[in-house]
Amino acid sequence: MPDHASEHPINPKLRLRDGRVIGSIGDAIRLVREHEGRPGVDDRDEVLHRLERARNDDERRAALQMFLGWATELGLVPAPAPR
Repeated sequence: MPDHASEHPINPKLRLRDGRVIGSIGDAIRLVREHEGRPGVDDRDEVLHRLERARNDDERRAALQMFLGWATELGLVPAPAPR
């Protein structure tokens, strides 16, 4: 079992609009870091800290939910299909 948060897989994987796939917390951390230089105010720093500091399943789930909200707000993930 992975011992660091970034090594934990994300299931199901998250496909971004640009075709990239986020398959682990490490992938999510790298994506958030790519946006460090982006102007504007959002929850990027808080998302990054939550992902990096997640130590158990509950913290990882919460961090991933926050990440998904952040990525959706920026338009990085496609909107869910209507039901």
